[in-house]
Amino acid sequence: MELPSATSAKALVAGQPGALWLVLGHTVLRAGLIGAGLYAAGQRQGVAKSALAGSLAIELFVLGWAVSNKEP
Repeated sequence: MELPSATSAKALVAGQPGALWLVLGHTVLRAGLIGAGLYAAGQRQGVAKSALAGSLAIELFVLGWAVSNKEP
């Protein structure tokens, strides 16, 4: 079983219609999780910006992984 973000990244790399929206949705959901953790840890300023930056970094890694593991 794969994580949903891996599945959507593979779909985007494969060129499946609508996959971009799934990737964006997973990125936003991940940012929410990261933001909640940052807020719980006491970060109060720039939480949204930091959470989005962290989520985008993870998504770029996942997309790179999907490209490197693309089936011919």
